[in-house]
Amino acid sequence: MTHITQLTVQQFRNCHQANLSLSPGLNLIVGDNAAGKTSLIEAIWVLATGRSFRTAKPQQLIEHTQTDCTVFAAVSSSFSTSSHHNPSKTHRLGLQKSALNTTLRVDGETTQSQAELARLLPVQLLTPESHRLLEEGPKARRQFMDWGCFHQHPEFAGVWRTYQRALKQRNHALKRRLPKAQIQLWDSAVVDNALAIDAIRQDYLAQLTPYLLTFCQALMPELTTTVQCQYRAGWSKGCDNLLGLFEQSFDADLRMGHTQFGAHRADIRFKFGAAEALDTLSRGQQKLFVCALLLAQASLHEKVVQEPIIMLIDDLPAELDATHRLKLLELLQILNIQHIITSTAQSLIPILNPDTTQIWSLHDGAIV
Repeated sequence: MTHITQLTVQQFRNCHQANLSLSPGLNLIVGDNAAGKTSLIEAIWVLATGRSFRTAKPQQLIEHTQTDCTVFAAVSSSFSTSSHHNPSKTHRLGLQKSALNTTLRVDGETTQSQAELARLLPVQLLTPESHRLLEEGPKARRQFMDWGCFHQHPEFAGVWRTYQRALKQRNHALKRRLPKAQIQLWDSAVVDNALAIDAIRQDYLAQLTPYLLTFCQALMPELTTTVQCQYRAGWSKGCDNLLGLFEQSFDADLRMGHTQFGAHRADIRFKFGAAEALDTLSRGQQKLFVCALLLAQASLHEKVVQEPIIMLIDDLPAELDATHRLKLLELLQILNIQHIITSTAQSLIPILNPDTTQIWSLHDGAIV
């Protein structure tokens, strides 16, 4: 079972020093607003993904007056990367970040690959802003989809990196208005990898949809219609020759200075009957739907990878009412998922199994 056994956070935002020995079940962090609860959740997310869900400025992650921050996690897992196999099944993951540099370590060795940490620390995140997955642009939905593709298709990361490099070069050539022949040198690489990404994404969503139906029914049994996942590849639905489409759209690409079609323009639309989820679901149901999406991903991940994910939930009472909080916690327990939850009051979070629960109080950025 994948779970964090030890977490150390130093000088991360308003969390000066925190050392926690975590339970494989519920880990509840209680504190007032601005006590540092979200900072602990964010620190784990940054360690696993290399990015914050609150800021794009790395210097904001560092405690005021300090020059760097450190996050360390001991992760119990039977999963190993090709370069790091630990027979004890415990991996030591570390991150040290300054305003200009980031150092990553896996089992004591420095690595340049955030992907190594991501594979060893598969985390999902639910925050009071998670419902924006439905209402904002397609970027968040692509990230949701590609999280699953990354973890369940080992070839996806390499294909995606190759695609991004070729796309960057093509866009750079378009902006510089280089001769057509020089720009089109990149077309085959962009197209070939876009088609490979497209095939992986379609396969992933086909596998995910039955799980999503199950969790929608579990969390929202009042719904009378079932959800449909409508995948949009990033180019015209009827197009069977993407390379030809690039040729046809070349003049428009040149005028705009970027590539209009490709895997970087993909999206997923969620519909109930003929209506978009955003239009047919209440705000409370939208939050439940995002929970269903994350639980569906978690269940599929466990089936394919044979390791559970870790769920990070910031301010659960702000997300769900008491009935649905209980239902979500019951599902997390059934799925055997380690969950790290923040709340302003312990009484708001049901304790289903005291034997697998740890509770901490956080005050002014320190565990008390």
